[in-house]
Amino acid sequence: MCVWYPLWPVQRLLSEPPEPEALPLETTVKTSNPAPHSRSTSPAPIILFAESSRGLYVTACSFEAAKAGIRSGMPLGEARSLFPGTLPGKPSRGPRGNLPKPVFHRADPARDRTRLQQLALHCQRYSPLAGLEETTEPESLWLDISGNESLFGGEAALIDTMRTDFAQQGFQARIAIADSWGTAWGACHFAPAPVTIVASQQQAEALASLPISALRVSNSIVESLQTLDVMTIGGLMRLPRTALPSRFGKELLRRLDQALGTLPELLVAERLIEPLFAEWLFEDPVTDRATLEHVMGVLLDQLLDQLNQRRVGLRELNCRWIGTTTEPISLRLLRPATDRRHLFELLRLQCERRVFTAGVNGIRMELVEMGLPPVKQRQLFEDDADQAERQQQSLAELVDRLGSRLGRHAVLRPVLLPDPQPEYACQHVPWLDGMNNATTTPISRSQLRCRPLRLLRTPQPLTIQTSSRTGLPTHVAAERTGLLPVIRIAGPERIETGWWRGPDTKRDYYRMDLTNGTSLWTFQDRESRTWFLHGLFV
Repeated sequence: MCVWYPLWPVQRLLSEPPEPEALPLETTVKTSNPAPHSRSTSPAPIILFAESSRGLYVTACSFEAAKAGIRSGMPLGEARSLFPGTLPGKPSRGPRGNLPKPVFHRADPARDRTRLQQLALHCQRYSPLAGLEETTEPESLWLDISGNESLFGGEAALIDTMRTDFAQQGFQARIAIADSWGTAWGACHFAPAPVTIVASQQQAEALASLPISALRVSNSIVESLQTLDVMTIGGLMRLPRTALPSRFGKELLRRLDQALGTLPELLVAERLIEPLFAEWLFEDPVTDRATLEHVMGVLLDQLLDQLNQRRVGLRELNCRWIGTTTEPISLRLLRPATDRRHLFELLRLQCERRVFTAGVNGIRMELVEMGLPPVKQRQLFEDDADQAERQQQSLAELVDRLGSRLGRHAVLRPVLLPDPQPEYACQHVPWLDGMNNATTTPISRSQLRCRPLRLLRTPQPLTIQTSSRTGLPTHVAAERTGLLPVIRIAGPERIETGWWRGPDTKRDYYRMDLTNGTSLWTFQDRESRTWFLHGLFV
């Protein structure tokens, strides 16, 4: 069985509560819509975008946005042009009838995959073998229902039950059943009906009318076959097999055999990891902190024994006090660890901050997340890699200790964001909470030379004197020394962005070297023609 959620990133987005702080380009989206294809209301067109080397582009869009001409792969600026007059905070109509103002969201493939994995675990009520399709950005689930359909009254009744279940969760799904996963996938994605049941040993008949794309082959293979006027899988099967590998490679025959069921295909089922925990119950309520810390050490040893058996490290755990309202301990590490000394020290630091107003009846320590600890083969002689690994480990332990003493949200790190406007290109996120939807952007040496490391929170106006010939600054006013000559100026670096936040930001950035050795990062607003100081080179 194959279950496909069309426009999965949009469906996932609509099924979750809105998070305005994490979605910089949106207005407000109603999550009460059952699915992106619903016609019961007039939902806002949803446009998801990502960034590549060529700039921002559309990754997916809702049905309402597609009606307005939005397509995947379209530059975001072109998509915006299809909705003229859309200003943030002001209602407007789209170009096609009474469409509401479009809503822009940054794509989150990791979140899409995690939610789909949760659905796979949910589908284990229908089959113990349920997993994601093998692709980088999956939208479909595979289920092995062999022998299970009779428990639900047959295949048709099983499909009806599943579609009703998905609809209650706010999802629309297409479902197909076949003897092979390849045929089920092709019928699910390309058959005209939303529900398809292929009779046993009838894969060839079911595939004959489907396009070549139903075989899950690359676009280059599809285009090559189209040049030969081979549009369907039936036309492909009429070609001699011996000539196909030399012309189109081995992928085409492999996918065809998988769809026909002559070549097996592996299903990797999702598995719910059993929680690991350790518990200690006292005969009488305990308030002595030394006793509590001793028991915490015993429970930690028990958890570490279980982790060692699985050859994994501890990433996050919770320690709850039974019989009291005292705040539990939540321990999260920067790197998975198995060092008992380090882990116990972190628990002790958090225990010192707890106030026990009543006796503790017991302690329950439960593992929340685990991971593979960093492993490196030991060398006879120390090299640079060993030293770098020790430095990384020391940094991780320092961050862990600071997080335990001050709180996990008190230890921050800067993270670069793919935003052309400098004041929005960096944000500080909790070090122990991952990236928080921020993506690390590598910086080249040339970028380091043209961008300052010290940036002002808000650009400050500059008092300058300009050349009558070039219009560029010749002198810059300083607080104590008055006007200082500009001995060197480099630029401009033109930035035009931020249309989703309000009026467009149009700036020309320059680096100015002054006679006192100061290097300024300045810009001229192209609308007002005024100059501002935005950073300092050190």
